[in-house]
Amino acid sequence: MGDTLTWKAEIKFTGTVAQFNRFAEMLEKEHVEARIPEWDKIPHHLAGCFPIPVDNILTRDQFKKIIDKKPVVAIKYIRDICGGIRTPHLHVGDQIVLLDRERFRDMVKVVAEKLSVMRMERFDDYVDVMKVINDVGRFDPSPEPA
Repeated sequence: MGDTLTWKAEIKFTGTVAQFNRFAEMLEKEHVEARIPEWDKIPHHLAGCFPIPVDNILTRDQFKKIIDKKPVVAIKYIRDICGGIRTPHLHVGDQIVLLDRERFRDMVKVVAEKLSVMRMERFDDYVDVMKVINDVGRFDPSPEPA
């Protein structure tokens, strides 16, 4: 027991998909545990992605327009580590499509509008309908902590 130690840190990875895949293999091989504090507050989903079936909300044409000619990558999922790619992306089957900011904005706009309408159709009470919209309206423009 005296020859082992525990070291704890927060890690932010920035690099290519190939570099991340090597990094992920190393973490898995060395039995590293990791957690993303922001994900503790929402339900977990495959690969840590946002738990909204975007491909079921967007029409086929909208989905195709958003992912058209964008880089498609296969990423190494780290078993037992719920992480999250912070770069705008969509999961398509077992691959990831990396999005530019403009296409990501377009996707968010369409999805948010459709989810708002779905919520309005489901609830009759004004407060129930508007709560989530009000939460989005409380946008804090301060920069993310480093």
